[in-house]
Amino acid sequence: MSNIQYLWFDSKDEEERQKEFRRMYYRQIEEDNLDRIKKEFERNLELEFKEALGADRYGREPNRKGYRGGYRYRDLHMWCGRIKKIRVPKGEKGYKYKLLEPYSRRDERMTEAIYRAYVYGMSDRKVSKYFKELYREEVISAQGVSDIYKRLTKNVDKWHKRKIQDEYRYIYLDGMVQGIKEAVRKQKTVLVAYGIKATGKKEVIDYAIEMGESAAAWSRFLQDLYDRGLVGANLELVIHDGCPGLIEALSWVWPKVKRQICSVHRLRNLNKRLKDSNARKMMMKQASKIYRSRSRREAISRAQAFKRRWSVCEPKAVMLFIKGIEETFTYFDFDEKSWSLLKSTNPIERYLEEWRRRLRTMRCLNNVDSCNRILFGQVIEYNVQQEGFPNYSKSELILT
Repeated sequence: MSNIQYLWFDSKDEEERQKEFRRMYYRQIEEDNLDRIKKEFERNLELEFKEALGADRYGREPNRKGYRGGYRYRDLHMWCGRIKKIRVPKGEKGYKYKLLEPYSRRDERMTEAIYRAYVYGMSDRKVSKYFKELYREEVISAQGVSDIYKRLTKNVDKWHKRKIQDEYRYIYLDGMVQGIKEAVRKQKTVLVAYGIKATGKKEVIDYAIEMGESAAAWSRFLQDLYDRGLVGANLELVIHDGCPGLIEALSWVWPKVKRQICSVHRLRNLNKRLKDSNARKMMMKQASKIYRSRSRREAISRAQAFKRRWSVCEPKAVMLFIKGIEETFTYFDFDEKSWSLLKSTNPIERYLEEWRRRLRTMRCLNNVDSCNRILFGQVIEYNVQQEGFPNYSKSELILT
């Protein structure tokens, strides 16, 4: 610490003096640290290269495996800062060091941190700017951030083709609209399957980017899940929002599995169709009371009472609300403790809201591959947090 220089300050503010002194002190610690790390790094590189050659510098051992070719210099950015001009021994035929990743100028943890900042919602430029301010020098450009993220493409394909274990008790299905530029800006739909296992663990099973929520789109998605192992042997209930295309697809893929139409969507649709603003509050209160019933019989009785009372003033809205309402009562077939979980698609809706919040910062994505990578990062981040995520490590899925 003898290198620290004490400066004279024009300002008489003691707090400013102390702040400047701390800044100088910490910077000196960083420089001393980097200098020690550099020397230790170079010493270990020499030892590794010596062991690989089987001979020391200027050695004449008969069993040596090659010859030296001088030195080259390279920088390496680590968490503690940039180590400049590390002296790396060269061989006549080249040598791949265990301590140095080929062609990389950053520690793997730095790369993972850059990736994580991007997944958490920062754009390419903001990630670049953030690390520049953190280290007081440019660590990576916006294009470099994009290049790191493009490395996920092969992992995305691998994940979409993986074998799925048939261990889900409940599955939630829903879709989310996302704008994608391509040649002409189009609205794509992300179809999502979200499952709950018998152990209670939650997981995003898979997703697919389609043109819409047609029966053909949902059928392709569900059939792919079926072909990869999700045959539904342990599946007890599918919860969805009542999309006609999805209902048709379910009758083809899992025809014997019970279905629950989201009660919250049913109430929202009723609220949109009501024209009498004076009666709206009372009608919605009575309609929501149907789904607080203690049994199926009580719910049916309340639905009939609702129809008798309001069908005169709001005939069309009431008719559409009551039509097929029994499909929103399937949750009564299960344990009462699970009713709040099974009566609506709220679990997957909450998760999709996180996706929307992340994608909102980017407004419109360039292409399907870009959308795929971002969603993949979000899915892995969520699934890894769940205990018992099968046979995957974050580093394998993200950084290979």
